[in-house]
Amino acid sequence: MKVAFAILCFLDGFPQNGQAFFSNMHNCLYFSEFLSKQKSVKIGNEEKLYQCYCKLVNVNKDVRLY
Repeated sequence: MKVAFAILCFLDGFPQNGQAFFSNMHNCLYFSEFLSKQKSVKIGNEEKLYQCYCKLVNVNKDVRLY
């Protein structure tokens, strides 16, 4: 096991599929802030907010870290 930072993204409060794992907090925060600063996503007639967070996790040693 090794330590990694997972980026978790939510669309209007609902978790989205897929995760990326980063080797350090700075890279994770960069992408989290970039994705969260996007304008709201328009689905049909509704606008939904896209937010991402970083979380410290343990992953298997074979998992690729960005």
